[in-house]
Amino acid sequence: MRLIWIALALFGIQALLAWHGLGAQEVLARCLFLSIQCVALAAIAAQYRRDATPIRGLWLLLALAVGMQVLWAGTNLIAQVYGDPRGWLTSTGVVLSGLYMIPCMLMIARSFDRREPKAVLVLDLALSLEVGVLLCALVFRIIAGAGEPTSADIYVIIHHADAIDFLLSILVVLRMLGIRSMHGRFFYFCSAVFLWINAIAAAIYNRVELQGLPPWSLPMISLAYVALAIVVSQPMPRSLRRYRPSRRMTQTIVSFAPVVTSLAVLLLAVSVSRLNYILGMVAAVASVLLYALRVAFIQSRNQDIQRIAQLNNQRLQQQVGRDPLTGIANRSLLDTRLPAIWRDGARQGKTCALLMVDIDFFKQFNDSQGHLAGDECLIKVATVLAANVTAPQGLVARYGGEEFAVVLPDAQEAQAIEVAEQLIDAIERIDIPHPQSPIGRITVSIGIATLICSNEGNATMLLEAADQAMYRAKELGRNRHETTGAPLLNPSCVHLERPAS
Repeated sequence: MRLIWIALALFGIQALLAWHGLGAQEVLARCLFLSIQCVALAAIAAQYRRDATPIRGLWLLLALAVGMQVLWAGTNLIAQVYGDPRGWLTSTGVVLSGLYMIPCMLMIARSFDRREPKAVLVLDLALSLEVGVLLCALVFRIIAGAGEPTSADIYVIIHHADAIDFLLSILVVLRMLGIRSMHGRFFYFCSAVFLWINAIAAAIYNRVELQGLPPWSLPMISLAYVALAIVVSQPMPRSLRRYRPSRRMTQTIVSFAPVVTSLAVLLLAVSVSRLNYILGMVAAVASVLLYALRVAFIQSRNQDIQRIAQLNNQRLQQQVGRDPLTGIANRSLLDTRLPAIWRDGARQGKTCALLMVDIDFFKQFNDSQGHLAGDECLIKVATVLAANVTAPQGLVARYGGEEFAVVLPDAQEAQAIEVAEQLIDAIERIDIPHPQSPIGRITVSIGIATLICSNEGNATMLLEAADQAMYRAKELGRNRHETTGAPLLNPSCVHLERPAS
């Protein structure tokens, strides 16, 4: 609120002095104008400190745009105090005044999506800097060129300035209508107020300047900065708070803004080509290429997002059949995959081996070490089992509690025994202490069943045979493996009665 009163007081003094005939070219008049601009800049800085959102970057761009105008006013003040016989300060001031469009173009074209590739920011910046180069070439060629510039030459610059000012004003309003964030909508509202008043005042100022600036010209230009200081320091209007665009409208406007800015640069390049053909044509081609690259990078980003989404979907589908503790397959996935493996083997007349793995004395381990240690033990054992089963289409699953199942499609009994021995050795090597075990460390008992797949049997018989062999391994001393014997041609011959554990 304090900044509003300061801006109004300075504007009142400026208007009163203009009423009494203080010329716009006077040093005092220009100092008052510069002071009002600095108050507007201070209001933006205050809002930047209050706004702890991602929109803060936008306020920096607006501050940079106003800062360019401050440099323009400062350059004119220096030229008034020290003179400008060659017109270089005047030309520099005009360029600085026009360069405010660079941050304005960035805050219009940018989507401010954190996922957007950094290359897109670089391309937007390059396109904006191209405008600066073209503007410098246009201004210095006309104003600081050979001979005195004609009114027709000056009007070329004025028309370009009008086109750019009003185009930026329209695009800022579109961004205001298309942004869903209230903080962002408030920013674009403040920017729209400033740019529209500035565009109208600048159009009048540039034309009356040709006949000499009247006293009221600087107060007229100051209106945009006074309005900016007021709207930035006030709450958002209620109508903007209630307004909420659709998501489709937001996406359309965000995609549309870069097209218009690129088109504006292209038209400026074509206009400059009338004075400098090579520079204009190079700039026109560059604007098209920069926009094409921007589209290519965004499409590449979208393709990457789709690819990541597909991968995440695949991982999610995999995790549906994963044990949440150990990360390996769970009982549900085993019950799905094992019958499918059995059916494939039956069609081709192949064998299938299944290893039932049980951690020895695990209940005593849990009781003595605690459930957290028990969980860590299960995770380590599961990791070792998964790492040592490398057979094609092989599956390691947590069967339940401390039991694990290892499926080896198209494996003979000798191969299954070899895998079992590797697993027993690997569990011993991780050396998990177990004081309640006679061996003093975690060990496993493994039952091996190898059956010839056929349409007469089913995968359930394979599980039961391996389970029986596993209990026999426990009866015979644990930390070992046992088999059902030779591959069984008829699964019904498997004795299903469990021995005492």
